[in-house]
Amino acid sequence: MSFEDVLDKVVEETEASEQDIRDEVEDKMDEFEGLVSEEGAVHLVAKEYGVQVENPENSDLSIENVVPEMRKLDLKARVLNVSDVTEFERDGEDEDGKVQNIILGDDTGTVSLSLWDEQTEIAQKIEQGDPIKISGAYTIEDDQGDAEVRLGDSAQVAMADEDEVPEVEGGSNAASDISHVRIGEVSTENASYAVSGLLVAMYSNNPFYTVDPETGDTVREDDDGVYTTDEGETVEDPDHRLAISGVVDDGSGTVRTVFFGDQARKVLNVTEEEERQGDQEAVENAAEDCLGKQLRIEGRTRYNDYFDQIEMVVNDVDEVDPDQEIERLVDVLEA
Repeated sequence: MSFEDVLDKVVEETEASEQDIRDEVEDKMDEFEGLVSEEGAVHLVAKEYGVQVENPENSDLSIENVVPEMRKLDLKARVLNVSDVTEFERDGEDEDGKVQNIILGDDTGTVSLSLWDEQTEIAQKIEQGDPIKISGAYTIEDDQGDAEVRLGDSAQVAMADEDEVPEVEGGSNAASDISHVRIGEVSTENASYAVSGLLVAMYSNNPFYTVDPETGDTVREDDDGVYTTDEGETVEDPDHRLAISGVVDDGSGTVRTVFFGDQARKVLNVTEEEERQGDQEAVENAAEDCLGKQLRIEGRTRYNDYFDQIEMVVNDVDEVDPDQEIERLVDVLEA
């Protein structure tokens, strides 16, 4: 959300006047001596007022923006290839399992959709070149580190209109060489960057997803409170994994950042046990305590259609000494 959008939301949900909020934003910028931009400062003010500035409504994504560990994914794409069904034996079960992969594409790239057991019936109803739409799916990380789309119990697949999905002419997810830049220079999606800045917001609502502790696959809770995998296997005691977003500001601009697993624990300073148990209170407390940390992050950008902005999916993060970071910035400016 832009500065004006956040400002309007704070005014709307509180008794403060617009001028009061603007004055508090100026005070925040003075407090952090230029290390926080106007947009970052208004996020801090909104948090102090208890105003949630996110508006996570589902929206269709381009394939280049699909990454591992997404939830409630909506996607429209063309069917590029349908593999043969592979059958396999399941330990201790009489009935064999089945798996089938479909390669989906749009004008930004390709992604694999994995169908399991009765889901393979979907492949019998579609052909190469068909436009389809998927709603309520999720993604995992495959063996190559890429996203793989899977269908949970609530996911739906349907034919899309021809004019809803462009013809596929290729697409690439090739990474560019990583470069350390000011946040205000982060403007290209599907690129790798390193940035440094102040953590000014951390959104701790709904920070966990559940997985099978043996395989790491995402599991879903049905209406009866039973957790099952996509293959229909029941998981009695699922583990939790962190997926939490924040905002980093270096004075030149802000960038929304998404931390998974190890990187989330590093920023929050929570334990693996607290993550595994899904300790919401520990995460909420840690999210408050970590605000103001000076971070150096490396990650890959994607365009988040939910929030209409570029964000970084963090691959590595470290806390840095503010004095050393100021010296580094001075050296950059002098160069």
